[in-house]
Amino acid sequence: MIEVAELTFAYPGAPEPTLKGLTFSVRAGEVFGFLGPSGAGKSTTQKILYRLLRNYGGTVRVKDRNLRDWDSSLFAWTGIGFETPNLYSRLTGRENLLFAAALRRSIPERVALDEAAERLGLTDAIDTPVETWSKGMRMRLAFIRAVLHRPPLLFLDEPTSGLDPFWARRVKDWVLELRREGAAVFVTTHSMELADELCDSVGFLVDGELAACNAPTALKQRYGTRGITVTGFDRDGTQRTVNLEYEALLQGPVPLLSTITRVVNHEVTLEQVFLAVTGRSLSDSDRVSDGDREPNGRLNEEPAPAGRGSP
Repeated sequence: MIEVAELTFAYPGAPEPTLKGLTFSVRAGEVFGFLGPSGAGKSTTQKILYRLLRNYGGTVRVKDRNLRDWDSSLFAWTGIGFETPNLYSRLTGRENLLFAAALRRSIPERVALDEAAERLGLTDAIDTPVETWSKGMRMRLAFIRAVLHRPPLLFLDEPTSGLDPFWARRVKDWVLELRREGAAVFVTTHSMELADELCDSVGFLVDGELAACNAPTALKQRYGTRGITVTGFDRDGTQRTVNLEYEALLQGPVPLLSTITRVVNHEVTLEQVFLAVTGRSLSDSDRVSDGDREPNGRLNEEPAPAGRGSP
């Protein structure tokens, strides 16, 4: 669905390129996670892939067609969920969804829209102005806007940000459902837990370069140790610790122990793998996110609240 080769990008006036020769691919029916600290180039990569940034180097192909050859028809079958819920606050939730659908010329049936709102707990608010909604409600509406037309290609930036565990679970289940239907899903996130749970493949992006790219399980097995440590007591009441390979668990009771008090898995977390591969923590945030910069390199300022008479 997406093929990227030697992708480079530099903002005008920046001292060095933001992206430095990225090569990766995303298949249909796959969730691909882009992981990295702030400023790594995650948002810039996404903006290139859905044509908000044009002056890139290298080759990008989407659905076996050069990205430079696509026109606005690309957006008819693409869904985009931004990190911030950029909605029209004076419109109702329903009007926001219908307006987005009209741009794609794919007006949903009322029952489909109502079912989507019910699925993420927005039924009672869907016909009220979005300016009265909480951030979590806006995030859920923005997600619905991205997926309501069942896109075969979906871009999500921190899709569970601002959501409590219950609604985050609903969003993740919806993403997995789209994957089962054959969608290609490109996720950028700081959350290793989210990536480990959702992603079939992950890429570690640091300083504009891909440090590693593989399945989460393969990365954890490569940098961890297969097996467990079991602590307990033998028949004489002496405390013992036994190290076992996973396969040994198929052979019956843990040798030497009659009582088990603790089991520790040797498998490392994706956070530990990221640290081993890059020498940096995913939570490193001493830089400004590339998504918070204007093309001239200056920081975007938070806009002042719109007045009642503003469009």
